[in-house]
Amino acid sequence: MKLIREIIVGFIFILISGSCLAYADELKGKKESKLPIVNLLSEVYPPYQVMNENGELSGWSADKVKALFIHADIDHHVEVYPWVRAYQLALTQPNTLIYSLLRTDIREDSFHWVAPLCTIEFSFYRAKNRADIQINSMKDAKHYRIAAQKGQASTEYLLNLGFEDKVNLTISYKNDNFIQMLVQGRVELIVLSLPFVKSLISTNSPNIDEIEAIYPITYLRENLYLAASLNTSPMIIKKLQKAYEELTPEFDDVCHD
Repeated sequence: MKLIREIIVGFIFILISGSCLAYADELKGKKESKLPIVNLLSEVYPPYQVMNENGELSGWSADKVKALFIHADIDHHVEVYPWVRAYQLALTQPNTLIYSLLRTDIREDSFHWVAPLCTIEFSFYRAKNRADIQINSMKDAKHYRIAAQKGQASTEYLLNLGFEDKVNLTISYKNDNFIQMLVQGRVELIVLSLPFVKSLISTNSPNIDEIEAIYPITYLRENLYLAASLNTSPMIIKKLQKAYEELTPEFDDVCHD
């Protein structure tokens, strides 16, 4: 009888030990599969990203991105920076996403392109009192002084075409005074998107009625994207892309006035 009891106790011990090990492995698997918290970066750029009355980003692109992260159930921190800082962080930091990022050939291999958000198009603008400024090609634009913002796709494109800082480009970290620079004659051209100009008109922005578009930049007529740094977890990208596929029917009319 004693031997039988010892055998039974031993068997129960083995069962309990096996269950504990299995449970520990299950917990370990759950822990290992947990996604890292995402750093989500952006800037204020109406109408795509605007700061609402609650101090949160909303707008054409921001509302889409928010819906994607909720649907994908991904933990994230939202940080609003000047564009050049957000762009540099997205180039170098792990598990970092950025929007709204224009997808171009120059940038193609620097990011994972997670989901398209809205289309955008850009033009050169001049002061209305400078009818003498005429552009029929990108080559013509090289004869004028152009304000450009560091880190913007338009600046990257102009530099790639042979435009030069301090020759025909005036490159700065911010663009909030570009229109003022234009109407004051400190530069002769600036590059703006049509939706952005419309948003400035709707808010009676200073000097906005003193500028006009004169030449579209067809290379920059592309989609704005939610993009990820190259060292972002593939699972994060996969979940967001799946969320985009499932939510696409709801996004059809978001990027409009």
